[in-house]
Parts: sequence; C-alpha cells; structure tokens
Amino acid sequence: MPGLTVTSDNAYVENAFAWARERALAWVTTDAAPGHLASYWAGYPSRAMFYSRDVCHQAGGAHLLGLDAENFTMLRHFARSATAARTWYPVWAFHFDGEIAALDYRGDDDFVREIPAVFDLTWRALEQYDWTGDQRWLDDPDLAAYYRRSVNEFVEAHDSDGDGVPEAPGTGDIFVGSATYNEQDADHPLIVAADGIALQYAALNALGKLYGDDYCKRATRIQQEFLATWWDEQLGRFARGRTVDHGLDFGWGLESSWIASMTGLTGDGPRNELFLDYVEKQLELSPPQNIEAFSYLPEVFFRHGRDESAWRWLRHLIDSRDDYPEVSFTVVHHLVAGLLGLRPDAASAALFIDSHLPADIARLTADHVRVGEWDLRIAQEGRHTAEVTVHSGPGPLTVTVGSAGPCSIAPGGTARVTTPTKDAT
Repeated sequence: MPGLTVTSDNAYVENAFAWARERALAWVTTDAAPGHLASYWAGYPSRAMFYSRDVCHQAGGAHLLGLDAENFTMLRHFARSATAARTWYPVWAFHFDGEIAALDYRGDDDFVREIPAVFDLTWRALEQYDWTGDQRWLDDPDLAAYYRRSVNEFVEAHDSDGDGVPEAPGTGDIFVGSATYNEQDADHPLIVAADGIALQYAALNALGKLYGDDYCKRATRIQQEFLATWWDEQLGRFARGRTVDHGLDFGWGLESSWIASMTGLTGDGPRNELFLDYVEKQLELSPPQNIEAFSYLPEVFFRHGRDESAWRWLRHLIDSRDDYPEVSFTVVHHLVAGLLGLRPDAASAALFIDSHLPADIARLTADHVRVGEWDLRIAQEGRHTAEVTVHSGPGPLTVTVGSAGPCSIAPGGTARVTTPTKDAT
C-alpha cells in the first residue's frame, strides 16, 4: 500500500509532516542487524533501546506509518516481561535484539519501574486493536494475560490500603518504583499520582469496551473517587498526587497534572475547564525541561476542544526539530489523527471524525490512512466539511463526521459531509 501523505493549504504543515515522516522512519531498526526484533528506536537517541513509555506513546504515529509489525512485537515483548518475580511490572527497556537493557535493570527487584507504564501498555495496545482490527491484539496469550494482570494481579500486589489503586514506595528512586511519569520531581515523591490513576482508568475503560461492565464499573468508581476527593474548590484544580503522609499535593506536576485530563479522568465539566486553565497557565510559567513531556500536550487539548492550544504546542514540537524519537512519531500522529480528529473502530468497520483544525489551517488532507484493511483519503475544509474516499477495503466502512449521522462508504466510493460550523478555541 502507498505510504501516508499529507497536503494542506499551509506549507508549514506539509513541511512539518515531511520532516516527521522521514525522521520517524529513519528510527526503524527492523533487520538493521542480525537478530534484531521488528522494532524502532524509542528513547534517547544516544541509547540503542526501546522504552515502554516511549513505545506506548509512539505507537499511534507508528501505525500511521505502516509499522504495525513493530508495534505488535515490541508491546508483546514488554507484556512477556511482566512476571510474578517482578511483581507484574514490565521491564523498562530492551535492546533491539530483545535483551534487557542493563542500564535500567539490576535484577528482578531492582530495576526502573513507573506505575503509569503498567496501565499505559494495556491502554495503548488495545488502542492498536482499534486502529488495526487485528485479532492478535486480543488473542495473543502473552498480551491477553498481561491485560488482565495489569489491572488485577499488579494492583493486588501494590495496593497496600485496599482502595483499588496501587501505591509506590514514595522514595523518589525510580529503581525502587515511581508513582508518576514525572521524573523531574524526585525531591517531592508521591505514593499515588494522578497520571497513574488516569492511565489505570484508561486501561479499565479499554478493557470494558471489549470484555464487559465489570471493568467499566471499576473505572467509574476510580473516577468518582478522584472527582470527589482530589479537587480543591478554592484553588480550582485537581491534586497531582498523594504524598508519603497520605496528604494531597496540589502543586504543579507536569505529566502528573495533565495526563489526568488527557485520559478523561477529570471529566468534561466546569471543573475540568478550570483545571485546564491552570495547566495552560503553568505551561507558560513553568514548562517542562524535557521535550518528551511536551509531546503529550496536543492530545490533552484536542480531547477537550482547545484546538488553538493544541496547535500552539504542536508547533512547539515541530519547531524544535528535536531528534528525540518520540517527537517525530507523535508529530505524525498529531498532524493526522489529532488535527482530523480520528477515532477508529476497525473491528466494527467504523470511523468517527471530528475536525480540530485551528485558524491557521483551512484545508488538510491525509491520504492512505489505514484503518483495519481500509485504505482511506480524508480531507477537511475548515471545521465544517469532510470528504472521505475509501480507496479499498473488505466492504463498506461506516463513517460519522461530527454531529452528522453515520454514512456507509463502499470501496471505491466517496462521501462529502458538511456539519454546522464550530469555532476554534
């Protein structure tokens, strides 16, 4: 199948995509040397490794670039590494031949581990099922066992107070275990962090979509507890985490702040809007020191319709031209799935589209977008008109654009849908 392309009335967008696509594909290591797994670089450019956190976040862009084999191989490799001896934590990093990276691993009870990654792997793997419809994401025994254990045995092994949420030791030492992805705040360690809860919530919802109400009910209980107890009305924000003395910390937590909104844990009402105002202000006053952290921000703001803010931080990533692999992979994802607002359900032969184009972009087209076995051309004009062409596929694809009803598009067919104009925010 031809590779993904992007065209726009905005030359900046086209140039950004061309750079990101070329750079991301240059990080592919499949068959680069004897014994290499199907893989791509995911971590520091100076380290020939792939890291769990990075792979989780790069997988969306990797799919769009045709790297489904790499996604499956790497995510399954992490799943296989979560053993009882490691109290169901997956290993943090591997070399491209599949060997554990000794830099981050000294033994089964002494290796880098962060609670959010446990749930992130489940969420992002099942997200790949949404994109591909590939039954292996559900049927592979290592992955299937990992999904269940991440929300069952892992939680049981690390939930000392019985509230259904795992705790970290709170030492600030990532070799002992961290509650958060935010490694910049080791001087103020947490035992529970909002990003850990948020990704547990996301994993449970993803499992609930496939396996029933029990997982959804657990996700709802976690969210209800968070909304009821982690909010400070006077400050107008949610806490970033719980400290070793079990008090809530309402300070600025970078990932431990914004990932809660990225997964929907903070809801969609007035409190969430106040919290996002706080996040936006803090990003200007105290931005993260690492480019990796910025790569989440477009997804945070696209989710809640703050499209100009998402575009502001997407431009920051693009302008950095940073060689950290996560930047190029996520730029591909944000420019296509983010700006076009794509939510696939390949197994159900369905795709939902909701424009997030900012004022700077009047037209955007992504060609050869792969959803399951369907090869698509998706074009948007402003925030009101979408045209979808199904180049090929196993049958009709049901496409829903914004507030318009669903339409069925047969292979070789095109549908043009106009919805009420919505203002960019």
